Amino acid sequence: MWKEIRSGVMFGVVCIASPCCTPIIIPIVIALLAGTPVAVWLSANIGWVYGGLTMLSIISLVLGFRWMGQKSDSKHSLDTGSKAGKQHIQEVTHL
Repeated sequence: MWKEIRSGVMFGVVCIASPCCTPIIIPIVIALLAGTPVAVWLSANIGWVYGGLTMLSIISLVLGFRWMGQKSDSKHSLDTGSKAGKQHIQEVTHL
């Protein structure tokens, strides 16, 4: 079941960490964490935070597509394997 869900989770991370959403999300997070050391660190290193979230978005997108492709490849290999097995059984019964 995890194999079916993990690509969807990665696409969710892409949506949240995408460069179009981070200018909205980061100020909200800083406002919610106001007065804490985390908010001070985020404010001081805002460029690194945006860069890190962009890299997270790109990596999640690549993993999401790769895992989505593996899911369909495994189904295709099972279908191909079962067809080959059926063909082998038909050849043996004809002998």
